[in-house]
Amino acid sequence: MGPLYFADANAPACHFRDRRIMENGLESRVPRVGMTCPGVIPRLSGGDGDEVSAFVVHGARGRALLSGHVSEMEEHIRFMRYALRLANNALHTGEVPVACVFVYRGEVVSYGSNNTNDSLSGITHAEFRGINTILDKVKACPGWENVFEKPEDIFKEVDLYVTVEPCVMCASALKQIGIRNVYFGCGNERFGGNGSVLKVNTDKTTPENNYRSCPGVLRREAVLLLRDFYTHENKKAPEPRNKKNRNLNLETFPDLIWKDYLSKEEFVEIFGPDKLACYDANADVFEDVDWSIVSAANIDISDIDSMVQTPLHLDTSTKKRRLT
Repeated sequence: MGPLYFADANAPACHFRDRRIMENGLESRVPRVGMTCPGVIPRLSGGDGDEVSAFVVHGARGRALLSGHVSEMEEHIRFMRYALRLANNALHTGEVPVACVFVYRGEVVSYGSNNTNDSLSGITHAEFRGINTILDKVKACPGWENVFEKPEDIFKEVDLYVTVEPCVMCASALKQIGIRNVYFGCGNERFGGNGSVLKVNTDKTTPENNYRSCPGVLRREAVLLLRDFYTHENKKAPEPRNKKNRNLNLETFPDLIWKDYLSKEEFVEIFGPDKLACYDANADVFEDVDWSIVSAANIDISDIDSMVQTPLHLDTSTKKRRLT
């Protein structure tokens, strides 16, 4: 592979051919803002015309990532904040406050929030609704068949951020479609499929689509939203309970048993060695609560809607890619 160049998306238009940059380790270092563009650039900087690799960054955030001013963890937090805002929105429409965003090549391309109360259907979980949106967007993209063997192949390049650990049903669905990574806020002690009850994501009976699932990203906000919901009567529950005497606990949080979800090596890879004491103490990495998300009654999600309504961009000029 030729030399690596970085180009500002605001610079004069250039066309790049080589997408291998996303497969040569940079995705883990500069994970959320890059994209490669189709076409050919014969001589980018006065060279001899050899094929080059290029990585296009977009805007100030992209340049900040390249300069090391924005960490990968800050990107995890950013995407989880979107999910938490959606969960808050669900809470104030009478739904269980669980929501998620799906991220493809650094962009939010789909989201979902629980809709079980309104739909009276036990399967309208956030993850299912988001999955359906992505599949519809792929099918609506002209020439998608030139990029993927089947629509769900896109999920091998998609990360999920969800406020609560996927249940066993959703964890299985995520495995079947081949999701790349899952990041969640709090565990699901009754139905969790990523470590709390079962470890569907790493089940050895179907290892071909195993995925890593990381807990604890803004966990306290996720816990508080759930507590808020369960202090109120759910009139659509099979047997509604009177909860007038329940108080919202804002101060204490259960232990986070990291080893149920991640090895110590995986924890260090994601959160860094300076946070290792949290792993050993079953403690939160993020202790400060963002009350602007937890307490708000009317959170505006129009920016997230706008992201998701943007048509999916696929490089349909290339032949089908077999993703592994």
